[in-house]
Amino acid sequence: MTRGFLFLALALPAVFSLPPEAHAQVKPGLHLARAADSFGGVNGVGGSLQLSLPVLPVDLFLAGEYFFPNCDDCSFWGGSADVHLTLPVPMLTPYAAAGLVLRNTDASDTRVRTGGLGLGAGLNLSTLLVGAYAEGRYEFMDGSGDQLVFRLGLRF
Repeated sequence: MTRGFLFLALALPAVFSLPPEAHAQVKPGLHLARAADSFGGVNGVGGSLQLSLPVLPVDLFLAGEYFFPNCDDCSFWGGSADVHLTLPVPMLTPYAAAGLVLRNTDASDTRVRTGGLGLGAGLNLSTLLVGAYAEGRYEFMDGSGDQLVFRLGLRF
């Protein structure tokens, strides 16, 4: 009986000191965007989805934007799939971003789809109910169309 009690007395603290099970966190978001080089600079809106991996300092980030160029019969929209390498700073987390970019430009009867690589940096602000982020990135597009893009958004 004393052996069983001794085992239980030693095993229970060890069991309760184990870390909780880690789960990835999926966070949807909305953002404002500014493409500084297309159409002489154009504003847009977008949505995003962030998947945070609890064991690694890496986030996967998907974003799509629709921009509002100041012209008739034209449109500009696109998206990106990025990897964010985060630094373990509580509440205000800086990150470096790299990923693939796809942009679509329609003007009159001409449709151009370009792809490329986006590199940038940003900050995540985490609070209890909602988070915010700000990001600047440069997009190196195939052919012409390289541009600087800024995002300012909220995560839920």
